[in-house]
Amino acid sequence: MEERGKIVKENRYPLFEGKRVLKKEMLWALRDYLFAHVYLEYQEYEPGIIQGCKIQVQEKELIVGPGIVKCKDFVCLSGDEIRISYQPSDSLQILKFWAEAEIKEGDSIIFHMGLSLEESLEKKDNEFELCRFHLRHGARLRDDYKNFADMATEYDTINLIYADWSGIGGKTLAHEVTRRFARELLSAKEILPEDRVFAYQCLSERGSVPVEILMDYVRGRRNLEREEELKIPNIYEYLCMILKEIVVGGGQKKSGKKEKRKIWIE
Repeated sequence: MEERGKIVKENRYPLFEGKRVLKKEMLWALRDYLFAHVYLEYQEYEPGIIQGCKIQVQEKELIVGPGIVKCKDFVCLSGDEIRISYQPSDSLQILKFWAEAEIKEGDSIIFHMGLSLEESLEKKDNEFELCRFHLRHGARLRDDYKNFADMATEYDTINLIYADWSGIGGKTLAHEVTRRFARELLSAKEILPEDRVFAYQCLSERGSVPVEILMDYVRGRRNLEREEELKIPNIYEYLCMILKEIVVGGGQKKSGKKEKRKIWIE
């Protein structure tokens, strides 16, 4: 709609009241609103896992819970659990979520979603890593952890460090990893105010913590140069160091660089 000197847009919402007929135009409006809202909500996210997709081990099956995954420009909603069987192997195994998009059927587009368990680290554009593990023969695969550092155990343990989690600004750490860090951080006897603020940020996020926040916290805590490149596994390693320093050192910051010795002459 155009009025003199300005453009006017409108949103239509049905009135859910008795004796009112829900016309097809109202249904179309609701449909358009839903898709527009989801698109706007996650338009700044890269393709990857956005929410949910919790992984559980049950006997000889891996169970991936409901979640939200962005594939290209479309947001896929997985409302049900997906199961896949697993076996011990001499090699590292990668659990991947995949989505095949734009399969046209009549007047709709269908997205098929599923899981695959492979030994290849290579991924297609429509594949995203959920976890990895190296299960030895005779061992039991576990999805629980003794502490934050235990999340990177090499054998017989679900590893979420390399999962393709997406946040505002790019790929980031899985929310289960950052929440575990936050809880252990808050349980320390003495922590600095900035540590407490960071822990609250990790716990309050519905999905993952933006990677810019993670990098800023790590650089500040370790006195790293702003130009130093930080990959997701590096961020996890630094978080392990920081947590250990806080538990042992009572919250005091440790410098990431060697301090120059000074000699004072009177």
